[in-house]
Amino acid sequence: YDESPEAGRALQIAIGLAKALEADLKVVTVLEPLPSYLSYAASAAAVFDWEDEKRARYTALQEQARKQAAAAGLYLDSELILGDEVGSIIECAQKHQSDLLVLGMRKHGLLIGHTGQQVAERSPCAVLGVR
Repeated sequence: YDESPEAGRALQIAIGLAKALEADLKVVTVLEPLPSYLSYAASAAAVFDWEDEKRARYTALQEQARKQAAAAGLYLDSELILGDEVGSIIECAQKHQSDLLVLGMRKHGLLIGHTGQQVAERSPCAVLGVR
């Protein structure tokens, strides 16, 4: 779950499905490793600031998701994971023995290998892509 419009729509669909099916709902946000350009930062403070800002933003985003679920009468568990986006999502689905992944799917035109496609190809369970 991130700040993209597609992720927001996927969350709404997931909340509706979890409510209708009386299922557990977990939201995962992946905090990817530092971008390579930060390795050239003049100080380590820039690196820590980047990670702290990203962590705070994603924590607030997950809190908003919990409030949306609560408004629908659901408890939503959330997890912030540090790592590779695709690998982390797959590992989390395996760890929690998920039955369904609901992903926001971005339109990429001719680009091949975007996150949603890679997750769908490697997923241990069904995947619902939401645009």
